[in-house]
Amino acid sequence: MKGITLCSLLLCLGLVACGKVQHQPERPAPSVQVLAVSAQPVRPSAEFVGRTQAFEDVHIQPQVSGQVIQRHFTEGDPVEKDELLYSLDPESFQAQVAQANAVLAQANAARDVAVINWERGKRLHPEGVISDTDMDELTSRKLQSEAQVVQASAALDSAQLQLEYSQVRAPIAGRISAALVSTGDLVTPQTTLATLVQVDPFWVTFQASERQMAAMRTFLRNNPDQVSKLEDLEVRLRLPDGEMYEQTGFVDFVDNRVDVATGTVSVRARFTNPDASILPGMYATLVIRSQTAESQLLVPQASVQEDQQGRYVMVLGEGNMVQKRVVTLGQRFGVQWAVIDGLEAGEKIVVEGLQKIRPGAEVNPVVQEVTPFSADEQG
Repeated sequence: MKGITLCSLLLCLGLVACGKVQHQPERPAPSVQVLAVSAQPVRPSAEFVGRTQAFEDVHIQPQVSGQVIQRHFTEGDPVEKDELLYSLDPESFQAQVAQANAVLAQANAARDVAVINWERGKRLHPEGVISDTDMDELTSRKLQSEAQVVQASAALDSAQLQLEYSQVRAPIAGRISAALVSTGDLVTPQTTLATLVQVDPFWVTFQASERQMAAMRTFLRNNPDQVSKLEDLEVRLRLPDGEMYEQTGFVDFVDNRVDVATGTVSVRARFTNPDASILPGMYATLVIRSQTAESQLLVPQASVQEDQQGRYVMVLGEGNMVQKRVVTLGQRFGVQWAVIDGLEAGEKIVVEGLQKIRPGAEVNPVVQEVTPFSADEQG
């Protein structure tokens, strides 16, 4: 009896409880940071990975064969043009010069005798003392002896040149590498003794795709007031440690054909290197941009989201309701993204608190001030 009464009591309490209406308190609209989209001055740019290259890169090779008797440079040091680098054993070349001098002296003596005989015959021939045949013979000997003098003189010049070549000199000014031969080595014209590079100025070579080259030429054609030609583009260099190289370069070469294997065009930029701090073979990033700024709509990178439909932002509408807006984005400038299509200047987008909202939700917007963007700070 008690059990039935207890069950009945619990049932009554449940019915009473069910009869009461539970009123849940309304949640306040989430606070989000919004930013008015505005046009900012930017300089369109493109980045390419390239490799530094010496302006001149010379393999030092002797022009004669011989034994190295002395090295005159310190490895790794700068050397001047025509500075003596190596000495080869000159004895054999000195002997050739002496022999050539003797041959020349002999030829000069023979020529002098031939000239004397020819002049004597020239006086006697009109008197009939010597025949025409004899006169012709004297003339022939004179001409042959003169030719032998020229030949002997050329042989002497060649021997002296060979002796000069035994002194190996720097063909350009630059920085010398480590020695690749040692004193006492026998070298030939095919032997590389060292390498010499000219590092001021230097080049950076990179590959540009066909699409990039077409876009660049279109930009140049459509903006004649900003850039008159490709060489007038401003070129900066970002070093492997992320620092920007202090010198500004320019494009000085574009290849005359597209590589069919890679679909790219070889391009080269030139920089000065007054302190010789940039060495050949380094990887670096080229930043090529126009010299004048243009106005573009910019949005913070953090405000952009992406789904299957593409990239989008959350736009603040009437009644503080947010809506999803698909946008077409262009180039990035630091932490900003240029908007090509989808937004108008003055529209407000959510930049912070995106995780708390969804399309159609009401928000409590806190307007964020626009930070001016400098075109000179975009890297």
